[in-house]
Amino acid sequence: MTVKLLDFSGLKKALGRNNIEFTDYFVKEFGVAYVIAVSREKCSGCEQQKPLFEKLSDKMKSKHGSRVEFARVHARYSKENREETMQCADTFRTVAFPTYLICIRNHQGKNMEMYRAIEPPMKEIERNIKTAVELAVWFESNRE
Repeated sequence: MTVKLLDFSGLKKALGRNNIEFTDYFVKEFGVAYVIAVSREKCSGCEQQKPLFEKLSDKMKSKHGSRVEFARVHARYSKENREETMQCADTFRTVAFPTYLICIRNHQGKNMEMYRAIEPPMKEIERNIKTAVELAVWFESNRE
């Protein structure tokens, strides 16, 4: 499997400890598109799309190799305690799950979000990955 799984509580600690935004946690280098799925427990859409996202990851890794990285951030949820889910939504600036993001580093070295969608078709994510990889490679060759 080519999707790196992260528990939101651990990610939150790392973000706070390093005082960074989520884009700075995920985006490590020029020329790479970072695809992030944000999900939570007891989310039917998240469960339906999980295997599709994993298949997309395998397909895109074989097509783009090291030019694309995949991660899934998963938040815990219960009716009695929605705190982690709310913090996750706040951190990723979203209103629903699953949310998908694609981030890249621009030519000035700034980590940027270039795509965001809530429960999109995988074909849409695939199309945007292609664009993100092309853009990331262009930024890499034109960095300042």
